[in-house]
Amino acid sequence: MSFGYPTQYANGLNSNSQLRRSTDMIYQRGGEYEVILTGSTYNASLELQLQLFSDDSQVGAMSIVPYNVGQSGNTYTYKFNIRPYDYLSNYVKSEHYLNYFESDWFDTNNLININNPYPNGIKANIKYRYAYLSGNTFTGETSYNNYNHYTDIPYCVTSTGFTASGFTNTGNYFNYVGGAFQMGTDKYYLPNFDQELGSVIGTGFTLNTLDINRRLSPMSQYLMDYPTLPEMSETSRFLTDAPRIQYIQEDENYVLYYLQGQTGDRQVIEADFVKFTLYDTTNNVETTFYEPLRYSGTTYASPTGYTDNLRIFALPCGPADITNIFSTPDWSDWDYYTVQICYGYPTNSNVRNSIGPVGPLSEMFYFYLGENCGPEDTRLGFLNQRGGFDYFTFTRYRQDTKKISRQTFDNRYYSTSQQSPDRNIGRTVKTFDTNVEREFVIESDWLNVQYGNWLEQLFMSPQVYEMKSDFISPLDRQDKYYKDLRPVQVLSTEVQTITKKHQKLNKYRITCKYADGYFVSKGF
Repeated sequence: MSFGYPTQYANGLNSNSQLRRSTDMIYQRGGEYEVILTGSTYNASLELQLQLFSDDSQVGAMSIVPYNVGQSGNTYTYKFNIRPYDYLSNYVKSEHYLNYFESDWFDTNNLININNPYPNGIKANIKYRYAYLSGNTFTGETSYNNYNHYTDIPYCVTSTGFTASGFTNTGNYFNYVGGAFQMGTDKYYLPNFDQELGSVIGTGFTLNTLDINRRLSPMSQYLMDYPTLPEMSETSRFLTDAPRIQYIQEDENYVLYYLQGQTGDRQVIEADFVKFTLYDTTNNVETTFYEPLRYSGTTYASPTGYTDNLRIFALPCGPADITNIFSTPDWSDWDYYTVQICYGYPTNSNVRNSIGPVGPLSEMFYFYLGENCGPEDTRLGFLNQRGGFDYFTFTRYRQDTKKISRQTFDNRYYSTSQQSPDRNIGRTVKTFDTNVEREFVIESDWLNVQYGNWLEQLFMSPQVYEMKSDFISPLDRQDKYYKDLRPVQVLSTEVQTITKKHQKLNKYRITCKYADGYFVSKGF
């Protein structure tokens, strides 16, 4: 009885499901990894034994049975489906960063990015071997095999022709980002097969198309690379669906999230500098400054090998962040500013810092400054569907309530050690437990449909914070800012819709409850 893993080409490809990018968002229905096994006999007990790893530590093991068994002559073909996303999502940890340092972007970057204990993503790999029952024990392979991905290197981004035999084995590490693709609503090809190029190109078939999503998979649009000159980068998105034009106050924060490092299939993210450009009311550039996003001597210097170190990075870019971390502009002189990531010379170049950004890499965000003219000012931050955090200020209405429930008992004991009656100073009904639920209702201004569609991610988000102003604690370093984030839960939402001059507008009212406890003394 003999079994083996057939290969389609000399490059060692076993299944077309290996023709995929190494990076993907983990909260979704997709991600079927196929392994094909052939044998000379049929064995009903044949199974595939798996080991699942997160950041090089084994976190799980499972055995799966074939989903399909076929016969051609004397050869039996067993097909197995590995679906690791749901299980490995338990090891993805996410939390908004809580601290940063005043006028020190280098230490802030180390704190909130490189050493972030909640990176909202993992580096994963899968090992497998076959086994079958022989008598009362399982036998089969004694060592495990790596599940590898195959990529069209070196022309992964610019190539418009795919031939599976020319793909390269790019390793066994996969990067799973803590986001989601909602298939169908995002208008991507191949629901449940969002990453598989193999399902598109077939076996030995050459595909020519200019459709980036189809030839690179949807996740590729978040992997920032060099642009194809003179055009901007083909893959250039921050991890957000927020409108690229934001209205913000001088004391508010905003953070853009992006992928930084090198992917498991050896694509280097070229996020080298962030460029801030400030404009006056007549659209004239008043000042421009830039900050490096990778430094020599760190694990995120320009890579020289094949180390997989991809993770989500945070880029603080709100007016309060710029003032506290990067610069101290007089915001009264500016009307709006832009934020964009650029590529530059590698970190080992002597002219890197003197030249600075060479060209645009990412999309551009516009931040228009203004004061809140509404009666309320409640700003919420929430984990979005792409793995970053988004922010929105509710300005039209707010009402706070406290729902109080108590548990009491009737104590009819009177003291016998007192000479005078104690009816006036004793209490018979005593409180021994008090629960306080703090809720608030907030309301937005009238928003267009596109803005409202993005804001709906807030209603379904698993992490929502009410954001207060940053502060410096008198008990800590006097250059260390703390973020005042108060976790809340969205309980319900209401929407009011009007149509004016062929434009549909929505106003949202949401009810939130504070997720932190409210402590009350036991009483008398």
